[in-house]
Amino acid sequence: MRILRRVWPWMLGAAILAVVITRVPMSAFKAAVGHGPHLALAATNLAIALCTLSTDSFATWLGLVALRMRRPFADVVAVRGATYALFVVNYAVGQSAFGYYLHKSGTKGLRAVGATLFLLGTNLAALLALTTLAASIGAATLPSPQLMTSLQIACGALAIYLVFISLAPGPLARREVLTPLFEAGLRGHVLAMLGRVPHVAVMVIGQWAALRVWGVPVPFEVGLVVMPVVVIAAVLPISPAGLGTTQAALVYCFSSYAAGATSDDRAAAVLAFAIVHFVYGVGGSLLVGLACLPIAKRRGVLQRSAP
Repeated sequence: MRILRRVWPWMLGAAILAVVITRVPMSAFKAAVGHGPHLALAATNLAIALCTLSTDSFATWLGLVALRMRRPFADVVAVRGATYALFVVNYAVGQSAFGYYLHKSGTKGLRAVGATLFLLGTNLAALLALTTLAASIGAATLPSPQLMTSLQIACGALAIYLVFISLAPGPLARREVLTPLFEAGLRGHVLAMLGRVPHVAVMVIGQWAALRVWGVPVPFEVGLVVMPVVVIAAVLPISPAGLGTTQAALVYCFSSYAAGATSDDRAAAVLAFAIVHFVYGVGGSLLVGLACLPIAKRRGVLQRSAP
């Protein structure tokens, strides 16, 4: 059973990817992989990983300030970077590892879990809000009107959540795991979400830049409107590092901008990019994680015991 729990996210991601692969001509896919600018894309992915670490660390540090769990910024950078190696397993696993650091550095276990939920939730909330704003401005560029409906429903759920935070009903507010959320209040949520704006911008523009480097000429304004949808698919905690969901979203949203005689050929070109980009992205995250892990150990932030 333990092995199954570890393997099933990979199986799910592989299954989604297999469905996408069966829908494109294999010859066009192999040609696109073989002739792609691999070195330029690998360098781009490494630059994205470094920029992501910088903005993610700042947003995480600011989120901790909103929770009154201030930690040294250098420690946050080192630990956040070290967790990037775990994002290969699952986005939520990497976030949970940061919660472990909070516990080891003095926060009670359930409060550390609550703080992790706050950091994860405000990240997704900022991404959702900016995606909905961009989609509202450029609705004509969305690949499907149903996307806008889905975003509006998700924003409605976010609004209901913020109402609960504002009202702070006793039975919920007194639960230790949820206490950090209510202690942050609306002001803390807004502060944490604003701190996430640079991080979201890096994720969106980085994905768009990588697509352009591969040779898919997606206009910048289209990338700003549509790429956030791909980023949401990438951070869904259902598969390792967005395997399957990211590739399917890229093919669905951007195939029309690729070169190719037929729609299948264009889909194959984007799928080739999506898979190679995933591999180099994982490599970039692993390099950052492995580089930050010894720094975190030297600073002693992984060995401190909670009082």
